[in-house]
Amino acid sequence: MTHDELLAKIALHWIYADDPEFYGIGGYRKALRAVVELHKPVLRQGIEMVCEDCGEQNYNSAYPCLTIQAIEKELA
Repeated sequence: MTHDELLAKIALHWIYADDPEFYGIGGYRKALRAVVELHKPVLRQGIEMVCEDCGEQNYNSAYPCLTIQAIEKELA
């Protein structure tokens, strides 16, 4: 899924959640969205999509990175 689709899924995923923490300031959804926004794809050298955050940390920076893969798996 694209980065924008993942952000949309996070926004919609817990619409019917019973836990008010998902909606409160500092809630889980807000934190998860912040992580996804940090791990956004960028075009490197005009040829490959990489994770902006993982590339900064000198990790395997291919997009989707391991962080995004884990989030997508849990939201599936």
